[in-house]
Amino acid sequence: MNMPGYVIGADIGGGSARVGAVLPSGVIVARARVDSSPRSGYKPLVKRVRTAVERIMTAQKAQPMAMCVACAGAVDFSRNVISRSPNFPSWRDVPLAEDLARGRNFPVILENDANAAAFGEGWIGGARGWPDFAMLTLGTGVGGGIVLGGAVYHGYNGMAGEFGHLPMSAARLKCGCGRTGCLETTASAFGVARLAAGILNTKQGAALHRACQGTAKKVDAKLVADLARNGDMACKTIMRGAGTELGETLGALTLSMGLTRFVIGGGMAGAFDLLKAPMRKGALARAYTLNARSLRIVQAELGDDAGMLGAARIALGAIL
Repeated sequence: MNMPGYVIGADIGGGSARVGAVLPSGVIVARARVDSSPRSGYKPLVKRVRTAVERIMTAQKAQPMAMCVACAGAVDFSRNVISRSPNFPSWRDVPLAEDLARGRNFPVILENDANAAAFGEGWIGGARGWPDFAMLTLGTGVGGGIVLGGAVYHGYNGMAGEFGHLPMSAARLKCGCGRTGCLETTASAFGVARLAAGILNTKQGAALHRACQGTAKKVDAKLVADLARNGDMACKTIMRGAGTELGETLGALTLSMGLTRFVIGGGMAGAFDLLKAPMRKGALARAYTLNARSLRIVQAELGDDAGMLGAARIALGAIL
């Protein structure tokens, strides 16, 4: 893409919003980060993001060709609103794109943040060159996005890719959604930490107890992964279990959608070295249609910029 100009990608998370000016080549030429805490309310957040966009426009001495804003939650694409968002509980049918576009003469597009992250990885990240794949993001929960034929697959209600609530966990722990057995109860960063905290005061949790001074609030997925790498059997078991259930989910996606290529991102992707082998084993055991040569599982490469870059690529697609 050798067109002149730039686009803006914005990724609004539950604590901060990343806004960037991105060239058609994928190079970020300017960026801003603003607070997006839900405590301040919807209108102040819109104002802060608009101010960040204005600063970028001033620095670039030109307006963008288009903008895409990505945000966690259910996007109603028919009405171009966010119908609800886990990060912003008070939001109901908010016209975020419209409010950001007010007074501008460039288009502003709305997208789900996990979909945008997947699209970014498919553009210039770990999945570049793959027309069909799924991305799983391992954070507080397990989110994700699906790319088919080089385009984001939204599903009929815009919520395709909610992998974290597939009933894949044998532990049958209660999930935040109110059900039991959801994948994210054991395979998310929160789930791994909760399992580890549950053995903190047992014999097998002795190393964990020493590492966190017996304080459950200090237990997180990174600590569990570090202890697993150092040979602690209890933590190795927790990480292996998470990897196996993630792999079985990938196998289920192979059986249901024919996908054989997957990207793993999110905060717990830092434990990819511990997760990869059990993921492969779990996927191959689950899907009889899958073979080791066709299965590809890679770590995401774009880090915290994935959503912003994916949003920028979606904005580019609107003007191509």
